[in-house]
Amino acid sequence: MRDSIPKHKVHIGEELFQRICKGEQDAFQELYEASYKPLYAFLLSYTQNSEDAKDLLQETYIQILKNCPMYQEQGNPMAWMMKIAKNLFLMKCRKEKEKRDVSLEDVENELGFETISNVENRMVLDKMFELLSEEDRNLIIMHDISGLKHREIAKMLDMPLGTVIARYHRGIRKLQKEFGGRL
Repeated sequence: MRDSIPKHKVHIGEELFQRICKGEQDAFQELYEASYKPLYAFLLSYTQNSEDAKDLLQETYIQILKNCPMYQEQGNPMAWMMKIAKNLFLMKCRKEKEKRDVSLEDVENELGFETISNVENRMVLDKMFELLSEEDRNLIIMHDISGLKHREIAKMLDMPLGTVIARYHRGIRKLQKEFGGRL
């Protein structure tokens, strides 16, 4: 039964890249039509999220167009395109990992909190890691502990300034509510 399923192999001629480099729009359209489904499926298998896969697919075609002059005949253009897609996925993962939260122990060690003698300060720090989302914790740590301005945080995290300020204040309010306004 499995043998009866038709297999569709994507064939992309290497001359297509030469035409794209010459600026032929129909050549780029032809490349897209021939390759977007397998590239999307490839990215979807990595991201497990259709929106992320679509974003990466778009970025992949931008990079293909940008790097078209560097393409060297190697027998399978689709492999080159998938390599671009995979590299973009890995860069996205690295960027998200850099933005991702650190653990309570990392913050304590990095900032010297392991020697906190004030029990209330220690409770606030512990509660912060329990109550708040990773992003809200990071905003509070960057602003209150690292001393960064909201504008600097917004630029660093590539977020609108209003979002940074709102999330910061929401996190502080959650902590104040938990500690009866003593913060």
